[in-house]
Amino acid sequence: MKKSVKQLIPGDFCLQCRGCCRFSRQESVWQPHLLEEEKQALEEIIVVASPEENNFICSNLSRANNKCKIYERRPFECRLYPFLFDRKNHKVFLALDLNCAFVRENSNDRQFKGYARSLAELVQSKDYIDKLKNNPLLIQEYEGVMDLIELKV
Repeated sequence: MKKSVKQLIPGDFCLQCRGCCRFSRQESVWQPHLLEEEKQALEEIIVVASPEENNFICSNLSRANNKCKIYERRPFECRLYPFLFDRKNHKVFLALDLNCAFVRENSNDRQFKGYARSLAELVQSKDYIDKLKNNPLLIQEYEGVMDLIELKV
């Protein structure tokens, strides 16, 4: 992809949160799926039990400091978060995870809305639409999300 996705959420906010990279089940629609080209550079993303948290976590998440061990090389879906691709009734949407604390606190902010508009424009480009067509696992049926814009995939 020619243009990459900038990180929306400040790093210090993410490091204080204990929401991302954690899953209630080992098999979850929320765990990241790798793009075909990422499969060459990254090992499969696996989810491991975290008995102390009574859930499952991404194997790349450091329990000691809540940091991603592969942050600079993290998958596209991780870079995109809290935005994701949602499937509803045979349609595909750019959506926003309403479970994200940053989203709950900032979604009405002017800067946040501007970011969402520019991201919506970006993911409607031919490069991104082709990426979605070639990587159908990026599109899942999520609960607790707000669909922002329908994409023609």
